[in-house]
Amino acid sequence: MAKQRISSVELGWLILEKLKDGGSRTPRLTLAVVPDNKRGWRAVVAASSRRFLTAENERELIAVQNRLRLKYELRS
Repeated sequence: MAKQRISSVELGWLILEKLKDGGSRTPRLTLAVVPDNKRGWRAVVAASSRRFLTAENERELIAVQNRLRLKYELRS
């Protein structure tokens, strides 16, 4: 199955929506989706938001990224 190409902005919103739909209690996050040579793309959380993340929030963010990587690739 071919991966769907998506912009970084759309992917960022999708990540935030998946976190919210999953019942995450993360505070408002500021994140950016950037290209990554190993995995294709990754989400980077701003320092001002990272200090509020718990270990559980970080695990959930990683899980969401892994699920979305199977379906989406970053549009260049």
